[in-house]
Amino acid sequence: MRHSITKASALVLLSFFLMSVAWAQNQNQKNKKDQKGQGNTSLDQEKPGEQGAANKDELKAYKEVYDARNGDPAHMIEVGEGFLAKYPMSLYVGAVYSELASAYLNANQPDKMVTAGTKAVEINPDNVDVLPLLAWAIPRRVTGQTPDAAQQLSKAQDYAKHGIQLLTTMPKPEEMDDAAFTKAKNEKLAMCHDGIGVAEVKTGKYDDAIAELNQSVELSATPDPVDFYLLGVANQLTSHFSDAISAFTKCSTAGPLQPQCKAGLDDAKKKSQNSLEAPK
Repeated sequence: MRHSITKASALVLLSFFLMSVAWAQNQNQKNKKDQKGQGNTSLDQEKPGEQGAANKDELKAYKEVYDARNGDPAHMIEVGEGFLAKYPMSLYVGAVYSELASAYLNANQPDKMVTAGTKAVEINPDNVDVLPLLAWAIPRRVTGQTPDAAQQLSKAQDYAKHGIQLLTTMPKPEEMDDAAFTKAKNEKLAMCHDGIGVAEVKTGKYDDAIAELNQSVELSATPDPVDFYLLGVANQLTSHFSDAISAFTKCSTAGPLQPQCKAGLDDAKKKSQNSLEAPK
């Protein structure tokens, strides 16, 4: 009986789209907090002049893109798309796609974000700025109606695992201080673990999801409410009611998932009174 319930829950979770309410807005707010007082948190962005073959006009156009990366996403999109239209063969194309991926995310254009991010990692498979974005975003877009859902989730996990491998071994950029580097790296690692965790939830691998999502919330300075919600769901489905109650409580006080978290909290409390707590 429990297997049937768990399987049915997995199917429901596979098609949930609860984070569409404000999925980009949440990340946009996090980006703004991360950037306040410390500039861009990019770890892999080319500066104007690093590619010696660019002509003067091309360098000027790329500098405009580079300077726009911390400002209004709409402006970044305008100058970035303009650069690609004028200089499609530029050596800076990969860097522009990388910045456009972040801008599209913050402008709540997830399809364009994934397209730009995919092009960026095709040009540079080791882009430590874009790999976490794709790992984080792709599983949230996958629903029960996605034709290639399994392949998409697998691809996102590959991006995440490669991102984790690169981030855990990369040296600190010379222009960043230790605190800024650690914060930026941890936020990107959190996105990678989040992506794996969301994918594991959507495939019914709840124990693995719990481990990944716990790492995500521990690494992030501003944990994603979606992670707490999914931690609540995964813990409840594995009869870890105390942890489910704790997770649901953390996302039940504010944010776009407050109603779902309150409902989950009430349900977890009821089940904790009538069911045995599973050992860890």
